[in-house]
Formats: sequence, structure tokens, C-alpha cells
Amino acid sequence: MSEANLNNNTQNKLTRTAFVTIGATAGFRSLLQEVVSPKFLTTLKSLNFTDLVVQCGPDLEYFETIIPDHSQKSYGVKITAFSYAPDLNKYFTQASRSDDDNGKRECGVIISHAGSGSIIGALEFDSKLVAVPNPELMDNHQLEIAEEMESQGFLIHGTLGSVAEAVEKIDTIALRKWPPGPSPGSAYQKGGLWEAINELMPQSSPRSN
Repeated sequence: MSEANLNNNTQNKLTRTAFVTIGATAGFRSLLQEVVSPKFLTTLKSLNFTDLVVQCGPDLEYFETIIPDHSQKSYGVKITAFSYAPDLNKYFTQASRSDDDNGKRECGVIISHAGSGSIIGALEFDSKLVAVPNPELMDNHQLEIAEEMESQGFLIHGTLGSVAEAVEKIDTIALRKWPPGPSPGSAYQKGGLWEAINELMPQSSPRSN
């Protein structure tokens, strides 16, 4: 895993992180472009975010060419990027509210492609999730999953061109906690998160990370 600190900011006592993940295999350049746009960075700053961490998959080199450089504005948001990680829990935690005695981390936001594996992983943390389907992928269920999970109240379905608005919206609403409480006789009582998502979306077959 390669990791690069791309911008520096003055460290605040209370940090707030937006973590973006596009998955391990497919590129999602349109989302990467959006999360370093002036509109998006201005929104993060207005909501007191201090950090933007971006998992770029195969597009790390591309991402490094589009981030604000020293001659441009980064709006005081520290931007960190990496390509892959065997476990994203470290980054999901960074975007979650701190439960330790120091209390130095405010609840942030996770912005993910709408692969079911990434959604389930993110929902297990005390954060807020915006799921953005990747329209460049063929034969996948990302749009269906995002729409269904939003209708169930677990996340916000984000769309390209309006991710900043989704972050503003999610900052003002309460979402349901995952996992959902089991209904009598439900598959979830057997103890599997995949069973739970299959029960919520019986027409989908989760397969995309």
C-alpha cells in the first residue's frame, strides 16, 4: 500500500474526517474528480471537516494529478490518498465518532461506491454513509442497493454531481443503525450480515466490493 499526504493543515484539537472509497478493482474517476472539486471542498470546510482521506483503487496516480496543488486552494482540508488496503476498518474508524476518553474525533462521513461489501463494512461503524453508484460498471446492482438501503433509512443515496449536497443532507438527519433488529423468523437471526442484506434486497445478489 502506498500512502501520500497531499496537503497539510494546522492540526485541530477536534478532527472530522470524510473517507472516500471506490473499491479495490474498478476505477471511479468521476467520483474522484468530484471530491476534490472546489464545491465539495468548500462544503467540507463549511461543515467543519478537517480531513479528506481517499482510497483510489487503480487510480492513485490519476488522483495525484487532479488534487489542488500549492498554487490552488485546498480550503484548509488535509487530503490523504492511497490505492489499496487489506482492511479498511482503520479508515472507517477515522470517519467515526471517537469513543475514547480524549474525545478528539467528531462523527464524520463515509462516501462509498455502492458495492454491497463496502456498504456493509461502512455501516458497522458510528459514522454516516453516502453511497454513490458507479454508472461505469456493467451488470451490477449498485443503483438498486443504494436506493433500497436509502429507503430503509440506513444511508443516503448520492449521485454524481450532487455529492456535496448529499453530505450536507446527511449532516442534518438521523439514520437507522445497522444491523437492523431481526423480525421473527428472519434470516438475520441466523447471524449473517449477508443474510440481512439479502433479506432487505431479495432481488439482489451482493457480489461487488
